[in-house]
Amino acid sequence: MKKKIVLIATAMFVFASVEAFSFGIGLRGNFGWGNIYGGGLLLSPSDRTHFGVNYYIGEEAFHLGVTGDVWLLEVPLAYFGSGELDFYVGPGLYVQIGLPKDGDPDFALGLRVPVGLDLSFDVFDVFLEIAPQVGVSFIPNPGLYGNWFNAAIGFRFWLG
Repeated sequence: MKKKIVLIATAMFVFASVEAFSFGIGLRGNFGWGNIYGGGLLLSPSDRTHFGVNYYIGEEAFHLGVTGDVWLLEVPLAYFGSGELDFYVGPGLYVQIGLPKDGDPDFALGLRVPVGLDLSFDVFDVFLEIAPQVGVSFIPNPGLYGNWFNAAIGFRFWLG
């Protein structure tokens, strides 16, 4: 019985001393090179790690993609009451599948570098970013992938 009490007390101490868990979820609008636009869902397991599930609609194709970014540098620029405006930059990856109206599907993956401004408050934040990117296409023809630039505006609510 004493072992159970010690175990429960230890577990409560450990859980009480761990930083509170928070998870962000939000939406974004995407703008790319060559009249590509779309939107996406954001999932953020921390304030510096962000994933996106995105769609893009171009004149000749539909694209579905996933991004994963890590904000390595986050610099406070200004404070607005309970809000903070930060500059951020960090590396990221993307995977994209394209479904052209006429032709074969394509598959590409690459690197991206999101650079942006994030205005954060207690339970939500809004952001504006540009993300230069370079990728490699594997299907149908191997080579460099032609979507070199992405921009986004969005918001995120923090749960937990």
